[in-house]
Amino acid sequence: MTDSTRLDGQVAIVTGAAQGIGRGIAVVLAEAGASIVIGDLQPADATLEEIRAAGGSAVSRIMDTSVAADAEAIVELALAEFGRLDILVNNAGLDEPPGNAWDLADADWQRTIDVNLSGVFYCSRSALRPMIEAGHGCIVNISSRASEIGAKGVSPAYSATKAGVRGLTKAFSHQVADKGVRVNAILPSLIISRDFGWTPEVLMERRKDYPLGFGTPRDIGEAVRYLASPAARWVSGTELRVTGGNQR
Repeated sequence: MTDSTRLDGQVAIVTGAAQGIGRGIAVVLAEAGASIVIGDLQPADATLEEIRAAGGSAVSRIMDTSVAADAEAIVELALAEFGRLDILVNNAGLDEPPGNAWDLADADWQRTIDVNLSGVFYCSRSALRPMIEAGHGCIVNISSRASEIGAKGVSPAYSATKAGVRGLTKAFSHQVADKGVRVNAILPSLIISRDFGWTPEVLMERRKDYPLGFGTPRDIGEAVRYLASPAARWVSGTELRVTGGNQR
């Protein structure tokens, strides 16, 4: 039986893939057969090594998604290295600093908008040009359940920008579906992608909210793989909630 989620021969840009959720996404897409282009503020050596050690192909570039020229450059890198661009995963984002609206500095508010929202726009705009020219492509935006329900102690800038990502997803999908390009969003709940500094008691309490257990970066990678693959050829403008059974 043919695996309809294979991505053999395709080229995927994954932003923010030096670690955490982005790394999980990049590794899963590489396992599915895609060549990976990573853009991150940090060196992505560990992700590159993991992909290459498994026989995959990957390159990376230091970039700031909030800079339009960097968005253009990462697309140019994909085209120069691999000759095509099939998939863009807008994963790079900020969820710091935590806190309430009355504690949020103007600079932190603006920086979160620049990265989480403007960055998605710039990267998508750059990627759409070769995708539209080729007549096919797929963009997957990583939003958050916090865009729907908020979260105590989470920056309102994070929730607001992730809601904006959902709006961009709908807008882009409407504009490019007839050009062969699909655009979807994933809304994860809590993903254990780093050490949050929780005590064992806090960890146990939080675990109660997730009947299927805590999520991992690979869980998001598998969701991206589906949306990017031929299995989802008739899916665009969709928001996929990946929540471990958490209904809150």
